[in-house]
Amino acid sequence: MRKEAVLEAKSLLQEGEIAVLSTNSNSMEGYPFGSMVQFLSLENGNICLFISDLAQHTKNLSKDNKLSLTVLQKDKLGAANAARITLLGQAKRKPRQDSLESIALFCQKYRDAEQYAELGDFYIWEIDVERVRFIAGFGQIFWLEKEEWYEES
Repeated sequence: MRKEAVLEAKSLLQEGEIAVLSTNSNSMEGYPFGSMVQFLSLENGNICLFISDLAQHTKNLSKDNKLSLTVLQKDKLGAANAARITLLGQAKRKPRQDSLESIALFCQKYRDAEQYAELGDFYIWEIDVERVRFIAGFGQIFWLEKEEWYEES
């Protein structure tokens, strides 16, 4: 059952397009800061963001790279029983020259990202997943550990 939960959770990520990124606020110490972001699920189990250095969430990550990323089932956004996933992890900004493949994949998934790829302040931040909370539906709730997450990659 747990293996199935991991596969279902990864499928939800593949279908998802928008997530709530929660970072630790720089300006309001001790408070979380939430924002909407696009994301890309990588084959290795990691997740990547393509974000601007000017964004508040990026400034927050530059100081404290711990985050959570929450994705809801795309076709049930308003439903209380929608499947959802929250990934807890740490993000690392990748040098531009080391992330060209991820940028290209991002632009394939999100056409509007092509304009950001031309700007010098957008970078790939790759998230190393530490733990996952997956709710597949009513009564189907799982904590998935790092080893389980990466074992199924």
